[in-house]
Amino acid sequence: MKKMICSFAFLLLTGSVLLSNTIPVNGQTTIEIAHKLPVLLLPADYALLIRPLLLVILAYWIIKMRSSDFSAPLRIVLFSIACLLNAVWFPLWHYSHYAWAFTVTIVLLITLYLLYRTYPKKRNDLAGRVPISLFLAWTIVDLVLNANYLLVFDEWSRLGLSIVLWTILNLSILAAVALHFSFHHRDGAITAVILWVFLGIIVNVWMDELFITLSALFLMALMVFGYWILSPSTVQSKSEETLF
Repeated sequence: MKKMICSFAFLLLTGSVLLSNTIPVNGQTTIEIAHKLPVLLLPADYALLIRPLLLVILAYWIIKMRSSDFSAPLRIVLFSIACLLNAVWFPLWHYSHYAWAFTVTIVLLITLYLLYRTYPKKRNDLAGRVPISLFLAWTIVDLVLNANYLLVFDEWSRLGLSIVLWTILNLSILAAVALHFSFHHRDGAITAVILWVFLGIIVNVWMDELFITLSALFLMALMVFGYWILSPSTVQSKSEETLF
């Protein structure tokens, strides 16, 4: 029964994703709406292929879910709420309710973070925390993209910053998020998603915005360095080496 509830919410989300990207809802697909405004943070279209891959991995997570786990009921509730919120986001986005879509994304992010924290660091595998890490990472990226789209739509001045500097500031925030999860949660999945998005942004702007491209490359190198060198496991092993 628990898995059935979880599966129903997941199927609702899957249907929303497929319909919004194949059949123009309100005359537009999700990607077509994204391209209507000049948002430099938007990655190349191929980067969005991570979404169907994420659905496959989440389906595997549901199949492998152990109902006997102490936290299983809470995880099922939080995951089902997350799926419903994500499914609601699509009609809001397609009917130009961008502020509401942004609000829903914030609630979705909080829900996924609560779900993420139900897992110990040692459950960092495809049957454990990794699918939720990927879902959380993509939602973090979505939140930043939604915020930037809404700001462009409302013609906000970006605190007086140029669009290039504002984009680099947002890239820096995403890189800081990746470093936080690498260092404090030993989580490479979130870093991998953000690296993938950065690569998509580089492909999208390339030589047209060289400063953004170079900044993104620098931040990507920093994230990789942070994961391999500054992760707690590496720091601990180096400490042990110095003791002996």
